[in-house]
Order: sequence, then C-alpha cells, then structure tokens
Amino acid sequence: MAAQIKNTEIAVSNTIPSASDMALWGEVVNKALKHFSDKDWHYSRIKLILCRLEEVTSPYLLGIDWLDMRRKQGQVEFKALQDEIVWGECHSNELGMLEIASLRLNRALLEVSTTEDWHGVRPMIRLQKRTALLQKGQTHAFFYDVEEVQGEEFENR
Repeated sequence: MAAQIKNTEIAVSNTIPSASDMALWGEVVNKALKHFSDKDWHYSRIKLILCRLEEVTSPYLLGIDWLDMRRKQGQVEFKALQDEIVWGECHSNELGMLEIASLRLNRALLEVSTTEDWHGVRPMIRLQKRTALLQKGQTHAFFYDVEEVQGEEFENR
C-alpha cells in the first residue's frame, strides 16, 4: 500500500521499513504535529526523532503503524486508538513517560489531520520493544524530543 502526503510518496508495506522510509515518515508526522497548538502542548513541542537501535539503551521505542482506513481492520484499529487515547488521558498517572508521549502524539495527529490528509491511511504511534525490533532486523526506531516554547515564541502565542 502507498499513500501520498502533500506531494510526498510514503511507501507503506508489511516489510521492515528502511531508515530512509522511516526518516520520511518522521518528517511528515512532525510537519503535521506543527499544526497542533503550543497551548495544547502545555507550551512545549513534542516531535519524533529517528534513532539507530544500536545507539539506544531504552527497552522501548516508538514506531509508526499505518492504518489503512479503506479497510475494515484499519477502521477497527483506529477506533481502538481513539478509545486508548481517552483511557490514557484518564489514567496518565499509571503510565510511563514514553506511553504518555505516544498518547499525546496520537491525540495531536487525530486533532490536526484527517484521513483525507493522509490519502486513505493514518499514522498511529506505537510502543515497540527494542529487543523485538533487533530480532526482526530493524535498524532504526523513533524516540521523542520535547522542546519548551520560550522567548518571543512564548510571548506571541
């Protein structure tokens, strides 16, 4: 399956994504996230950063799953994602930082984009075990970065 995001071809398949595919995925997701209000981010910015698995010690990382919204399975997974976000917002005190980051990223993507924006697919940020990714032969995954909004940006919000 493939999707076009604002004139950018996003190759989506069931194979292990290449580092260049993942870099492109991170870029288009981060562009979409820029449309989320800094007020809703609590005056900070969360973005995905691509990491080499061999350089990361964290047991969990983030990945992007692409839901095909033209298929029933994609719609079911999308509904489950929406329910997960609602549950996570009510139970955030029970979650780890990476889980909270993934929920906030997913919530922002839901609010700033539509299925049409992603040409029939939707990105879903998921936690992934580092060991499982290494066993599959994957070389890269995502982590998150938080940038505090400050100075002139903060004053002109």
